[in-house]
Amino acid sequence: MNLDLSADISGDTESISISRLCGDVAVVIWDLPGARTSTKCTLETPEQLVPLVSLNIPLETGGQRILWATRTKDKPINLTLSAGALGPTEQAILYPAVELASFDVDRAVSNLAAAGHVKLLNNILGTWRSTFRLSQNQTFASVVRELTLALTPEPRQVRSCGQPIEGQHLLETAVDPVLGDIITIYAISANAVTTLSTNFVMGQQPKKGLQSCHLLVESARPLPQNFHLVFSGKNGIAVRKLSDNNGHSVDFQKWWGKRQGDMELREFLVRQLVQVAGAGVATAIDMQMRAPLAARQIAKSATHPAAEIDLALALDEGLLVGGWTHDPAAMLSKIEHLSENGSALPLQPNFYKFPGKTGEREDGLGADVTGFAAWLPQCKNLGPLLQPRFQMRLASGGTAMLVPALQPFEPAAQRNRILRAVPPQHARDEVFENILAPALKEVEQKLGQTVRIADVKEYGAMRETPLASIVIPLYRNLDFLRFQLSALATDPWIAKNAEVIFVLDSPEIQDDTEHLLGGLHILHDLPMKLAIMNRNSGYARACNAGASLATGTILVMLNSDVVPSGPGWLHELVSPLLQQKKLGAIGPKLLFEDGSLQHAGLYFAKDRRGIWLNHHFYKGMPGNYAPAQIARTVPGVTGACLVTRKDIYDLVGGFTEDYVIGDYEDSDLCLKIRQIGFQIGYEPAVSLYHFERRSIRRSSDYMRGLASQYNAWLHSKRWNDDIAELMTTYLDEVVDDTIAPFVGEKSERSAA
Repeated sequence: MNLDLSADISGDTESISISRLCGDVAVVIWDLPGARTSTKCTLETPEQLVPLVSLNIPLETGGQRILWATRTKDKPINLTLSAGALGPTEQAILYPAVELASFDVDRAVSNLAAAGHVKLLNNILGTWRSTFRLSQNQTFASVVRELTLALTPEPRQVRSCGQPIEGQHLLETAVDPVLGDIITIYAISANAVTTLSTNFVMGQQPKKGLQSCHLLVESARPLPQNFHLVFSGKNGIAVRKLSDNNGHSVDFQKWWGKRQGDMELREFLVRQLVQVAGAGVATAIDMQMRAPLAARQIAKSATHPAAEIDLALALDEGLLVGGWTHDPAAMLSKIEHLSENGSALPLQPNFYKFPGKTGEREDGLGADVTGFAAWLPQCKNLGPLLQPRFQMRLASGGTAMLVPALQPFEPAAQRNRILRAVPPQHARDEVFENILAPALKEVEQKLGQTVRIADVKEYGAMRETPLASIVIPLYRNLDFLRFQLSALATDPWIAKNAEVIFVLDSPEIQDDTEHLLGGLHILHDLPMKLAIMNRNSGYARACNAGASLATGTILVMLNSDVVPSGPGWLHELVSPLLQQKKLGAIGPKLLFEDGSLQHAGLYFAKDRRGIWLNHHFYKGMPGNYAPAQIARTVPGVTGACLVTRKDIYDLVGGFTEDYVIGDYEDSDLCLKIRQIGFQIGYEPAVSLYHFERRSIRRSSDYMRGLASQYNAWLHSKRWNDDIAELMTTYLDEVVDDTIAPFVGEKSERSAA
């Protein structure tokens, strides 16, 4: 068989060649002299060739080279090459590709300027490869390698920097800035030509006229020694060959120890590695923890501007930033976030300023500064970046770098930092809406994803078909547990009809709790169950976890600091729920330890900012106060003792879990129950003692006030219209009650 039918062309023309690119793909090359150059050239056949791609490249000696690539037929077909009405026309025969000679790279690039060679290579790598699906074609890969080396016989090296995680190879090279923006990176091996995802970062400071470039290449196997990369830029291409590192593999950790100061590379690696769940996230965090950047701030001066960033949480949906500035001479223009590509983004428009102080002066007074908090939704998916970079820009145009200390990456620690972003007395609705709420919402969701029941222990044989399930969350404080459990164990109705489920939301006191419950079980012989959370998760999640284990028709949410005053109380609360079809939840009278009223139902009243706050009817009045002795429907009841049906609880999704720490979940639950058509009842015939907020007072973040204000804002935003309509029904009763003005202590509630 004649494999070189490329010359089977009628007429006197050595300007036409036809060869095999690979498989069933042929390339027709036609050179037209300058004197007869036409801008419109066609290739015509009796049978349509599909697909058919063409390329026009100027020749160094004038004229142009036309290339057509197409799939051949299984028989010869006639070709007519035409340069238009004023140009030449030639005839040729296109044989099946298997009968043609191999593609002649020297013929294809002869008489081409460098720009023409680049154009040909770009088209073959891009359009031809994708059109004919040649990425995994070995013959095509060989042609591309030969064409690449014809352009750059001695390519610069690309060096391996090791594997940050298995299967992710970090490579390092340098390119000429003249190349422009890199559009595509092609990888050429012995068997394939593929495009790499553009996972690369360019250095911002050129050295010896070249910019450093680092890229991650995903490969489960070691990269082959004949591995070439082609960087296709806006203004040309750059060819690189993988170095063999003298036969030695590179340890990434050792390499990173010498390059940790490369801030753009650090941020690039963090953003890329986090896309690999598990190992990638852990490695990204470990890299930063092992070698943190030196924190940078601009020290205070009597005349020059100063600043510090002390909060910089890189979250999935944005960047939360906080700090202070001092600008005695009005020289400061703005604070900007620096991205890995060198661009600067002002901390606007979600930017809030407030008066602040830093440290102590010699006279004992705090130094006056301007505090600020900002939310940048534009900065998404930075990964677990623990030290984002910023700069202070002066009105003159000068800049100074600002780098925070290492930031927390664990959701609970992040939440605590967010709750200290703005002093409670300076928190405003717009601060919650535009700055804190997006961050808190994301962090709470992440925290919820980490929470689970780690273990369940049973003390005694649990009742198989209890009527009621009593869920009691435990958080740090076990002071009243022995009194509460004694009251439950000595109540005949509970012993016969209920199951008791404790949920330990403080796994750090697991041993003490198990020891105490074990002793109390021996003492009272009351079967009970202990669910141990894997971490502190908050009141709502603890209650929902306990409810998931409940098997009773009735669900009782009971605080660990609530102690019944006598037996029979639960029977009195369960009966109305079973008898009244429209009753969705019910709560008892709660008393302080001195016998005064703590709770006779919840109602809502606005504070001076227009935020709906939860209040207890007749709080502080004597326990026998006449208006509190009336059984009635109320807007809501406290979660300290809330009794509902399990099917209703499940229908509304239980307690909403996005309130911070433990507040407003109970009124939210009551409003959800009302929303589906049920009423909330108050039963004064049942009295329990509530030693209010003993556990939540141990949370310093809550007692700072910002969490409580945020919860009130979130609750009011979510339920404003429903509460406004609901409270018109209870207006007279609220007027008769004493509504205390909003202050921190008065706003504290008993849900947790």
